[in-house]
Amino acid sequence: MIQKIIKILVNPLIIIEKIRIYLEKKKYNANIFLDKQNKIFSELNLSRKEGYEKYQKIISTYSFINDEMSSEHQVFFSSLSMSKEFDIKDILEIGTWDAKNSFLLSVLFKDSNIDTIDLKKDHKIFTDFYNRSHKLDKFIKERDEIIKKEKRINFQELNSLRLYNHPKKYDLIWIDGAHGYPVVCMDIINSLKILNSNGIIMCDDVFINQIKSDGIYQSVATFETLQELKNENIIDYKLIYKRLTKEHNFSEKSRKYVAVVSLK
Repeated sequence: MIQKIIKILVNPLIIIEKIRIYLEKKKYNANIFLDKQNKIFSELNLSRKEGYEKYQKIISTYSFINDEMSSEHQVFFSSLSMSKEFDIKDILEIGTWDAKNSFLLSVLFKDSNIDTIDLKKDHKIFTDFYNRSHKLDKFIKERDEIIKKEKRINFQELNSLRLYNHPKKYDLIWIDGAHGYPVVCMDIINSLKILNSNGIIMCDDVFINQIKSDGIYQSVATFETLQELKNENIIDYKLIYKRLTKEHNFSEKSRKYVAVVSLK
């Protein structure tokens, strides 16, 4: 502990960074970002307020959905499910994770079929990422139990790269696999090929500021790919804040977004 304190004191860059973080946290006003978020939803002809209220009712019934992974994408899904502009029948989820999001989608879009894919359970990335290796059997068992709750959820062990010749098209695609190059770039391109004309693609964990990329979680690859596609007039997209809490959203450098993508 003492060595850590000494290290901080003798390194002025660490002190400056600590001060910057302190000042950013102190001035953070969640209401400002809430107003901005509501405006973005409105620009997409959605009501965040109504979506949020509906989502709260759902998690009061299915409390297991609401955990530390919860974010504004769930409120967006809820708002989208109330829109008369979109007819969401077929949904693709890239990255099943614990299947809580799959289940939420099945509750929100009651007339839809949800195809959700993830890597094979013996794939190195699947076993090693999120420290799953020591609790793999338990994780898979709990995930599969949630999938079994709804017959409209169709789970498949499939590497998302194999979507390049996928025969089915979708109205809503949620991209939440590996976030770095080249995978997320290929996921976006493949998703555009299988998206219905009035469909929506959503991408999780979008960083817009240059950060140290780990290839799986932290990367600007999604943002850079979407921007290039927009520059070529292939797509349009908007960014919503992933979370509005001070803890997660105070820093402009590390702030995360969710992208909402449509074909031009």
